[in-house]
Amino acid sequence: MNKIAVLSLCLIMLGAIAPKAQASSIETRFKELDRNRDGAISKSEAAQEPALWSRFSSYDQDKDGKLSLREFSNYARQ
Repeated sequence: MNKIAVLSLCLIMLGAIAPKAQASSIETRFKELDRNRDGAISKSEAAQEPALWSRFSSYDQDKDGKLSLREFSNYARQ
């Protein structure tokens, strides 16, 4: 295989791995913030991350006073 083909293959493989790595790091951070392990981040738990705490209500889409993993992912991908 020539160098360009090998490089192209490596870039394609990295492109496939990167989204999974990002999702994993988002889940990890979510679990770190969810101190009581109830599967959601409350506003008091969000205080550990000032940028999240200050914009908490804009990411709490269903206005239930907590962030689900999906809602937190919207924040984390910004």
